[in-house]
Amino acid sequence: MPRVAITIPGKNSQPYRFQLDRKKVTIGRSSDNDIIIDCPSVSSLHCTMERVGGGYILRDRHSTNGMTRGDEEMAVIDLRNDSDVRVGDVKFEYTLSDDELDELDDEEFIPHAKKAGESSGEPEGEKTPKKESHKKLKTKAAAPPARSAAPAPLLASRDQGSGFLYGLALLVCGFAAFYAGLDHSYSGKQRDLGRKDDISLLKDIQEGKPPLLEVEEKSE
Repeated sequence: MPRVAITIPGKNSQPYRFQLDRKKVTIGRSSDNDIIIDCPSVSSLHCTMERVGGGYILRDRHSTNGMTRGDEEMAVIDLRNDSDVRVGDVKFEYTLSDDELDELDDEEFIPHAKKAGESSGEPEGEKTPKKESHKKLKTKAAAPPARSAAPAPLLASRDQGSGFLYGLALLVCGFAAFYAGLDHSYSGKQRDLGRKDDISLLKDIQEGKPPLLEVEEKSE
């Protein structure tokens, strides 16, 4: 027997069962409905649960707060096991036994699902009939997106190049500092020995000019 469970916010779930050949079940706040839902968000006649080939559908009856499946407001819902359906603010659970699932799978089911506000003409799916299995309770999880190739080698190459240039710059700076110190010491000693011209260690080397040498005083 198909099972419907109604859960009003803040109250315990209320189960209902009926025969699989039941053609229509009325649902609403009024006492003359087959399933009575005492909740302000539910209209007097909110919706009807109707038997169609291959299963049941839930049809909105111009209610104030409508019906939803997931996050979508619907005018007609194709009922499946464990569907996330709400009637107004009330959770609506629909469950079939394994035997009932097998029996319904022998019937051809044409989807009737229709979003709220769509034309009341021919239901979607009747143009291209398609048999759906009630045993397919869950859709396959979407495959995780393929990871894009990270440009790690390029970044590593840039880092390595930057490190080499930095080391080379330090070497050049060290050599320049060493030469500056050597030139300063050479110039100072040459001036102390009496040279008056422009003194440069590099210039003397290039011109082949010998440096002045210190003369040692001979002791008597």
